[in-house]
Amino acid sequence: MDLRRNLRMNSGAQLVAVAIICVLLNILAVQRFTRLDLTRDRVHTLSQAGRALMGRLERPLIVKVWFTRGLEAPYNNHEQLVVDKLQELRAWSRGRMEIVVVDPTNDSDLQEEAKRYGVLPNDYAFRTESRTELKKVWMGVAFLYGERQATLPAVTNLSALEYDLTRTIKSLIDGDRKLVGYTTGHQEPDLLTAKGPLESLRAKLSEAYDLRAVDLTAREAPPEGLDALLVVGPQGVYGALEQYRLDQLIMDGVPVAFFLTNYKPDLTTMRATPVLHGLEALLGNLGVELNRDLVADRVSNGKMRFPVRQGSYLVYTPINLPLIPNVSDLSQDSVVVRGLGTMQFPFVSSIDLPEPTPDGVKVEVLARASSQAGRIKNVQRIDPDSYKRRDPSEEIGAWPLIVSLQGTFKSFHAGRDIPDAVGPEEAAGRANESVPTRVVIGGSADFIANNIPFMVNLVDWMVQDEELISIRSKTVQVPAMRPLEASERDTIKALNLLGGSALLLLFGVVRRLLRRRA
Repeated sequence: MDLRRNLRMNSGAQLVAVAIICVLLNILAVQRFTRLDLTRDRVHTLSQAGRALMGRLERPLIVKVWFTRGLEAPYNNHEQLVVDKLQELRAWSRGRMEIVVVDPTNDSDLQEEAKRYGVLPNDYAFRTESRTELKKVWMGVAFLYGERQATLPAVTNLSALEYDLTRTIKSLIDGDRKLVGYTTGHQEPDLLTAKGPLESLRAKLSEAYDLRAVDLTAREAPPEGLDALLVVGPQGVYGALEQYRLDQLIMDGVPVAFFLTNYKPDLTTMRATPVLHGLEALLGNLGVELNRDLVADRVSNGKMRFPVRQGSYLVYTPINLPLIPNVSDLSQDSVVVRGLGTMQFPFVSSIDLPEPTPDGVKVEVLARASSQAGRIKNVQRIDPDSYKRRDPSEEIGAWPLIVSLQGTFKSFHAGRDIPDAVGPEEAAGRANESVPTRVVIGGSADFIANNIPFMVNLVDWMVQDEELISIRSKTVQVPAMRPLEASERDTIKALNLLGGSALLLLFGVVRRLLRRRA
């Protein structure tokens, strides 16, 4: 009896000890944990910037996931992936983040609550040979941080999920949104009303920034509080007043990005129309020479739709055009372009960087044309037939197409009279040397509509929000399958047919030898 009692007591003590060990291990795992990511680029591992962001939480963050369950492909695993990434973020939040998952599909009260948070239903269509389904589904996420609130209305694309989540959380933590301006008054595209690709750019920028039109020709001075300014494709000459205001914005430390077009294509006449903006001298004062030429690449280029006559009809057909270079020579030292792969530069002019570089200024070439590209002056036509052969005057080289400058700059108007149109209050704030700032110069205005990821990266960099760039560069993509050579296919087939039998035979031989030895 004593022996049985001792055995029972020992068993009970062991069970209690195991339970205590499990509890302690769970507590330790909450504070110190690790995960194994076997992907080549570690795309499923939370970035260091994301971890640091969650450590900045000062109050509870409630995340409500509104998702309709039971969706078919390609949305069948969206909810789980969203929740998994949120749990990764929560693990670094020091217990200050709570996740609530709700399916409001058949509950009108929950649907009204979701709409109050800004989550709206999406049209969902699913078709098979035997079934067609059309309905409204919910795929949004709401974030509550004290009195602040933000929303991802529809999570339909998971390639940049970590960026979307961390960007939203960062906007809640930082509070005030930064102001990005864009110039008007010289027939520039209006980023707030433009359609097509620029509409996508507006949507991306509006997620994190407030956009505002800035008319440099207005009587009033540019608005205060600008965090960055975009000068995109002016079609008219900047006068003395506008150039003075641009110069003084740079002196005040406002980062400015210039995307200027020197030639505009005319599909009716197939001619290249020169565009005059008058900013060459202002850019030259910064240490950059934007040439009045076009870069042509006959090896790697994009397509443009040209009118082709077929019978009595005109059909717009995509045709490769050397004046749209595909550029893959991107600076790997810059967070703006790192990991972007290839970018298109429609009707781009080359850039020269005169020596020596101005004192106190760091110059970086963000993108170069390929070594086989040429630059052509006095461009007359845009049709592809005009560029089948090189012109004798064409210069060959890897020309810079976008450059960035960081540092302090001398004013273009230092030692000059202030334009008469400048008011007394505006003139009183004149500066002859800038505070440290950033300037970007590109030789194509059409470039921005073709390279939206770059533009979003660029604005983040201009307002010094580089941690978001490092997160956005992590995109989850399905790897492409490499076609197998004939010899590789034969080897794999042989292994599939004979591999199992060979292993079984080997196991039998080894077992027989062991039994004989025994």
